[in-house]
Amino acid sequence: MATTIRDIRGREDSFLLDKTSFMAIPNAYPRLDKDIVDFDCAASIENDYLPRIQDLILELVKGSKRVVVFDYTVRHASKEKAPASQVRKIHIDQSPLGAFGRVRRHLGQDDTARILAGHQRFRIINAWKPICGPLKDHPLAFADCQSLRETDLVKVKQVYPDYTGETYAVKRHPLQRFWYWSQMTPADVLLLQCFDSYTVSPTDVAGLVHSQCAHGSFELDDTGGETYERASIEVRCLVLCETGLQTEKVDRSVF
Repeated sequence: MATTIRDIRGREDSFLLDKTSFMAIPNAYPRLDKDIVDFDCAASIENDYLPRIQDLILELVKGSKRVVVFDYTVRHASKEKAPASQVRKIHIDQSPLGAFGRVRRHLGQDDTARILAGHQRFRIINAWKPICGPLKDHPLAFADCQSLRETDLVKVKQVYPDYTGETYAVKRHPLQRFWYWSQMTPADVLLLQCFDSYTVSPTDVAGLVHSQCAHGSFELDDTGGETYERASIEVRCLVLCETGLQTEKVDRSVF
């Protein structure tokens, strides 16, 4: 099935986490480059980059009061290496089961109890950006969550040596609306919302998904003859929020 992927460049302000499940932040870090953060060094990423992402989310995500980074991934891809480590299959990082599993794994007992009792809203938000650029090769495509349906989602178990999570694969449908952000530079940051506990079931009666951003990389047909080897970093965060509490207690036996 052919898919049209539209460019958000020039209309970044039209897309909000609470509306489309993604948010583009131009020029978030105009001075953040490889001289400040060594993206090949875990210590530099953890000391020099992750705190900036936490501060950015606290500043821009309404009601956020604490950000816990639970994972990050540095990826490299090029025409010669593809598919080296970029993820081309469209997916959502967390199902509801996977999201509450992350809460149990990465938050303390008090926070977990408040969340499961419906007294604490949380989100899972990924921060994605290229390490070099402007990015022309293997950019990220992301779907407006208002165009996804519950029937488009397929649960996928993710089994690790010490942990079992759950994600969603996404079946294509002609009504889905996909976007990308052309010419991203290392100063630009994309926020992708993977889960919001404001509604435990992320769908409404029409079967539309309103809180989770499906995404995956793709290869541009026309790169203008000039490409950079795609390198990116994706940071995954649990975000505790002050607003929008759940109205019902969560069934602990389910999650």
